[in-house]
Amino acid sequence: MDCVSHSVMFHHFHNAQHLPSQGSLSSSDFIQMIDWLNDRYSILNASDYKKKFENSTLNVTDICLSFDDALKCQFDIAFPILERLGIESYFFVYSCVFSNKPDFLEIYRDFRTVCYENIDEFYIDFFGVVKSMDKDMYIAQNAKYSSLNYLSAFPFYSENDKWFRYIRDNYLIKNQYEDIMSALMIKKDFDVNLAKQKLWMSENDLVTLDSSGHTIGLHSYSHPTKMSKLNKSEQKLQYQRNYKHLSELLGKSINSMSHPCGDYNQDTLNILKEIPIEIGFRSNMSIKEARSPLEIPRDDHANVFKLMKR
Repeated sequence: MDCVSHSVMFHHFHNAQHLPSQGSLSSSDFIQMIDWLNDRYSILNASDYKKKFENSTLNVTDICLSFDDALKCQFDIAFPILERLGIESYFFVYSCVFSNKPDFLEIYRDFRTVCYENIDEFYIDFFGVVKSMDKDMYIAQNAKYSSLNYLSAFPFYSENDKWFRYIRDNYLIKNQYEDIMSALMIKKDFDVNLAKQKLWMSENDLVTLDSSGHTIGLHSYSHPTKMSKLNKSEQKLQYQRNYKHLSELLGKSINSMSHPCGDYNQDTLNILKEIPIEIGFRSNMSIKEARSPLEIPRDDHANVFKLMKR
């Protein structure tokens, strides 16, 4: 692992109640990972990491832990372990999941997990539908994708993972992608309402995390996968709504964030400074240094897990 101060980023966990999914960790995996990290780094509490960053006293071996997307599996599996070990972490939350119109990013992921034996079976169906829409354009887009070294900053993604994300974020428009996924879910008789009920923490869970010393931060309102494609006013609304929800829920100002999918531009940074957000995290280690207080690198737990298995 690169010897530079950063955060380690977590998403999905599994146990008897939460199905194993692509890249998910068990409680024993998580404990082993913390042990492995403790042998090589100093895991700081979130507030201590922020204080040392602001005072320019971070050592290259200082790291913190962060959890994106307010997933219920994090609260059920990771939170009790963090409590037992006395580690206070960042939890970055996008707010629309607490409304009656959640973004479907995690619902689509759950669908792929529940309805397919493995992720590549889903990709066969998905790529087949996209190709049938316009075969020539599909081939042309694949040629363009092949020339880009797309998502090279995320080495844990398979080639199919990267091609899927390229299609989703750069080829299909939002309605096309949603229509394809809706048709596939209907075909597989997937229960969307059940997914909505089980995937995310409750607001009471967020209050519990906050009262236990963990730091709740922004992650946008609806988790756009390409924030930089939104204009400045759209981006501003994403973070204003996110901030209003969390600050009113917790009764305090929010001063931290992470960039959804690591995507942002100068407009994003200017908006966050105006709020003001004092510390922010990227989603990969492609740029090792923190170019600003809002661009601290993070390493995905999948990369750490791969190093552990060597």
